Amino acid sequence: MDKVFYNGIIRTLDDENTVAQAVGIKDGKIAFIGTDSEAEKLECSEKIDLGGRLLLPGFVDTHMHLLHYAFVEKSVKLFDCKSVEDALALARKRLEETKEQPLSWLFCRGWNHEHFYVPRYPHKDELDALSTEIPIIMVRVCGHVAVCNSCGLELLRKIPQFDEIKQDVDFETGLIKENAVQFYYSVLEAPTQEEVEDLIRFGIKKLNECGITGVQSDDLASLPGKNWRRILDAYRAVDNKGEMNVRYYEQCLFERIEDAKAFVNEGFRTGDKGNRFTVGPMKMLQDGALGARTAAMNEPYEGQPDNIGISIYTQDELNDIMAFHDQHNMQVAVHCIGDRAMDMVIEAIEKSPYRQQNTKNRHGIVHAQITNQRILDRMAANDIMVYIQPVFVGYDMDIAEERIGAHRMPKIYAWKTMLDMGIHACGGSDAPVESFSIMENIHFAVTRKKLCGLPENGWIPSEKLSIDEAVKLFTKYAAYASYTEQENGTIEPGKNADFAICEKDLYTISADDIKDVKIDMTVIGGDIVYSRI
Repeated sequence: MDKVFYNGIIRTLDDENTVAQAVGIKDGKIAFIGTDSEAEKLECSEKIDLGGRLLLPGFVDTHMHLLHYAFVEKSVKLFDCKSVEDALALARKRLEETKEQPLSWLFCRGWNHEHFYVPRYPHKDELDALSTEIPIIMVRVCGHVAVCNSCGLELLRKIPQFDEIKQDVDFETGLIKENAVQFYYSVLEAPTQEEVEDLIRFGIKKLNECGITGVQSDDLASLPGKNWRRILDAYRAVDNKGEMNVRYYEQCLFERIEDAKAFVNEGFRTGDKGNRFTVGPMKMLQDGALGARTAAMNEPYEGQPDNIGISIYTQDELNDIMAFHDQHNMQVAVHCIGDRAMDMVIEAIEKSPYRQQNTKNRHGIVHAQITNQRILDRMAANDIMVYIQPVFVGYDMDIAEERIGAHRMPKIYAWKTMLDMGIHACGGSDAPVESFSIMENIHFAVTRKKLCGLPENGWIPSEKLSIDEAVKLFTKYAAYASYTEQENGTIEPGKNADFAICEKDLYTISADDIKDVKIDMTVIGGDIVYSRI
């Protein structure tokens, strides 16, 4: 035995929910699970005393944007701004700090007008006052809306794909939406592969600090230049160098379906595997965001009778796309927040003539927020997965009813109902939109409260999850989403030795205290990649 962890509370999450005291590792795999007295008899190179702490399978975030998170961390962060003026001040500060080596562009992200003292968007003229020489963009927290200066708008106008996005560009205000935001990246100078590798390593380090040993991340269109080949090469390089301290499942997003099909026709498939980097599902966007009122709804938004949000693809286009991916053994994960978006995607999955022959047909809906019983029934009937983000309720509980009205509130954010119906659900964060702290996510899933503890009984309390259900969203159920349930997700002999060691037992402390629990150690393949102690 190479390593034994003993004197702990080891919750295996196996089918019997076995709780052990010790676990042993050999060649990166779990080789022993049992009692402390049994562990004492084992010959091993290293024994680690858990001191009564909780050891769980390593956590997995099943939907985030790791590379963009790392990029945003090194850009101008606007998440804490309380006004447009605050955001402008931070941008101005960065420009002043870099006077000696002037920037070729300025990227800012994270503002939320709902949190401003005066709830309004930034304006092009205000960004022009900062600079008319370099492109400046301020992306809203959701990533679906942004404002840019005149220089940036003119560069955007010149890209070859402008005719496809011009309806989402307002040259007077500088406001751009949806695909226009994504295509804006192509006007900015692309980082080198070495710079991309540095961002990957930075992001992975931060994941490990949260007990995360696996990630399912949307990255190929996440950096300036939109050079997906360079990004893919960077990930494979980090993997080949033995520096991939997470098990990575790439959610492959392309803005245009032509590019997605070309990717598949070139031979890429769900399940193409390196050491720890694997090509995952084709990621698609079908609508926008609730906060920006661009999520595709069957009925208009409250107070906006002409606004039912944005549908990226028509039904015929969706039907063709889903059939194509089924025909080529690709898993598909589709961003859908509004009920209309989900109805359309479910119909496309239902109509696909090739789904049953697709060996990678665990298709899923990412976010799945404005559901209803009819949609949930169709998800269950068609075995459609959902990628949920518990952390979203901290903000959305304040805006959902205002956006959609009380009559559409039943069965939204319906995580407990999903699990009770047998719908495969897994947990993620959508970082950098929200924090990828697993403890915060579990807090929101179990309490349905904000971090400040309100509302007292939780928001839509009937949809609260148990501790065990919430933990499994980020472990056992996450493994199913990446076809690795035989390798990861539970602590069982022969599986990968990926662990998260918590300072307290989440199963026995007050639910209100979960958000504050710290990760003491993270282990992947038997190697300790993070230690707080």
